[in-house]
Amino acid sequence: MSDKDELFGNLPVQLSPVSISQTGLGPVWTQHKAQLIAKYIYLFTIITKHGCYIDGFAGPKKQDLSNSWAAQLVVETEPRRLREIFLCDLKQDKADKLRALVDQQPDKDKRHYEVLQGDFNQKVDAVLSSGLIKEKTATFCLLDQYTLECHWTTLQRLANFKPEGARKIELFYFLATGWLHRSLTGHKVNLDRPDLWWGGEGWKKLVSLSGEKIAVRMAERFRDELGYRYVKPYPIHERDKGEGRVMFHMIHASDHPEAHKLMARAHRNVTKAPEAEEQLVMELSRIDP
Repeated sequence: MSDKDELFGNLPVQLSPVSISQTGLGPVWTQHKAQLIAKYIYLFTIITKHGCYIDGFAGPKKQDLSNSWAAQLVVETEPRRLREIFLCDLKQDKADKLRALVDQQPDKDKRHYEVLQGDFNQKVDAVLSSGLIKEKTATFCLLDQYTLECHWTTLQRLANFKPEGARKIELFYFLATGWLHRSLTGHKVNLDRPDLWWGGEGWKKLVSLSGEKIAVRMAERFRDELGYRYVKPYPIHERDKGEGRVMFHMIHASDHPEAHKLMARAHRNVTKAPEAEEQLVMELSRIDP
């Protein structure tokens, strides 16, 4: 096994977390958020040659918008190096679309595909207890919630699943900063729901903060409470090319010192043709495990 194969497999040295900043981050175009995830996982699996993908809110968000369904883009990314794929959605019609997506795959008998219908906050334990996520399995979890659907305890279970010293399950967490204030203060708000989302009543302090400060505050919790060393909030703008207001943030959390560089590379290249695999291997093989 080569050094590059072990890039994400070796156990990390326990280091102090780095600071959280949005400095230097460019805009992520709304219609390209799915491509960003797919591009990052493509880069990641060029090195690891394997991986497990978990999508907790996996149904298509906008069926009339081409290339906007992350689950489809990730599942169909070539080369097909992901070995385990878990797709979950609460709604029956979306779960049916996920099953149809799996049925269309030519390798459905070679990779482990599993579609779960129900609340991911409850189904996450079935994923984690499957026996398929090992200590050294490179694992990603996309949490593309609408607003307050993902409970804090779910994040804790994901972050704490692997033993101490192993790299945590990597998270892509979408935070609806553009309409979060309305969701937290609207007259129809269910007070139990923000408490579950935030993990207590601390969310009440968010209503006086800007969307950017809320994103940084959440990222700080990923670092300080969930124990991720590298956390970055990426702004998602209303329109192309960074125009319009920020609608939400994608918080990327990882333990690997090179993960944020891969994400930056994915961000830069999200609208470009895929780079040659040989060039990627040559460049990324120079990264120290």
